Amino acid sequence: MVQYPFVYKCSCSVPFVNICSIHKMLLSKRFDDPKVSKEYVSCRPRYPSTIFQTIMNYVNESCMKEDSGKTHALAVDAGCGPGLMSTVFLAPYFDKVLGVDISESQIEQANLNNRYVNIEYKFCKFIFHTNNKNHFVFDRKKQYFRVSKAESLPVKDKSVTLVQVAATLHWLDHEKFYRECDRVLVPGGVIAAFCYSLNMRFDHPRAPHITEVLQEVNTRLTSPDNPYFVEREELVIQKYTNLSLQIPYNDTKRVDDKYIRIQTTVAGLFRFYRSLSFVRLYLESCRENLEWWETCFQRIGSKSKLKFLQLPVGKAIARQHLTLKLIHLLIALLKFSAFFQQ
Repeated sequence: MVQYPFVYKCSCSVPFVNICSIHKMLLSKRFDDPKVSKEYVSCRPRYPSTIFQTIMNYVNESCMKEDSGKTHALAVDAGCGPGLMSTVFLAPYFDKVLGVDISESQIEQANLNNRYVNIEYKFCKFIFHTNNKNHFVFDRKKQYFRVSKAESLPVKDKSVTLVQVAATLHWLDHEKFYRECDRVLVPGGVIAAFCYSLNMRFDHPRAPHITEVLQEVNTRLTSPDNPYFVEREELVIQKYTNLSLQIPYNDTKRVDDKYIRIQTTVAGLFRFYRSLSFVRLYLESCRENLEWWETCFQRIGSKSKLKFLQLPVGKAIARQHLTLKLIHLLIALLKFSAFFQQ
């Protein structure tokens, strides 16, 4: 995988040379770009409510809560982003929900879109895992990731019923994160960690062709030729099966049969891809990559192929429409906190 600093040369006529350190470029661009934060709001799909019902059934069982009509005290959504994909779904189940993220621009979007009186969003310095075993957290004022001996969630000991990590766990230092969960979880508290893969299933007459093109896209974007696809993201491709990622408690549950079914345009699908940091940075690195991307878009749905696609109604009449099962959602649930393991 990529070492830091690195030099990346593109094959286009004007070489793209990128010499950087991890604290000045890669992670800060991934997580604290206001433009990207807005794209999260418009391009990222929302997880289905059934996912959170599954989680809460597990929470109620773990905490031996008989009356499902009563709410729990506190949940923390670690890596909440703008809050719309995962945090808001916890509001009906808890007296208070705290969403935390390392990106101030994501928190700004979360507060801008917050419609719940029991949800609060905070900027929080997470611990990140890097290839050189250091732990980096973002310092907004100094505009870089600084080394930190220890960081913690901004809550009291034994005060949290649920720690939720949606598409975030692979970025964290797992040992330190789980130790922090030990501190904050109540007896019987739950960690719910989940992510989605890029193995999409399409419900469309031209599904085989669409799948073929996107397989090519996925292969190139996740290959060693893309320096922005780092080791941590490989854990998502592996669907959180890597042993280093497993929640270290005896009572766990894994769910592999959850999907989100959404309806989108071809342009909407490609915007979703570009909201992924390793895709966006790769496409912005040189002209050749961007031209390849445009070619893939045209292959899936150029104007000459509109007759093969179901067209939307109204203003989107010139845009190709397709229905797809987008997300293969994986959940790993922790039933008991370390309090019961001692």
